[in-house]
Amino acid sequence: MGLPYKTKLISDFYGKDYKDLLFEWYVDNQLSAAEISGKIKKDMDLGVSLRFLQSSIKGFGFIRSYSQAFRLAIRKGRKDYTHLAKPIKANDMRKGISLALRYQLLSSREAHCVLCGATAQDDQLVVDHIIPVVRGGTNDISNLRVLCRACNHGKMIYENEK
Repeated sequence: MGLPYKTKLISDFYGKDYKDLLFEWYVDNQLSAAEISGKIKKDMDLGVSLRFLQSSIKGFGFIRSYSQAFRLAIRKGRKDYTHLAKPIKANDMRKGISLALRYQLLSSREAHCVLCGATAQDDQLVVDHIIPVVRGGTNDISNLRVLCRACNHGKMIYENEK
């Protein structure tokens, strides 16, 4: 079956000119050539090669820039960009512990070191991340606890030796 014949079959099946169909699918609906080919195969049980669709799209002047194509592929889940994302710095994460949250954790009458039981009268109490920020821990209250300065220092030494 020749390609001009396939374009006529596609036009007749959908009731629109082939160029208008490609414009609608590729530009308006933002489908890729692979998705268009799959749609035609599903609707009509007609195989159309990606190369033919891509050359038709290019021939009609429906070109996406590389950045447009990349953003579209990411949005549709065909590309992963996590390797391009800049890592979140520990300093940026630490900024998220608000004074109100620190006050909430340290001001209660029961505030004490969860490891040794020291109170504010015994030693300075600090807010500690259970899972360190540099290892993916968050500033969520479920990842925060109260430690005395000595236990926090001991934890830092232990974590660094791992």
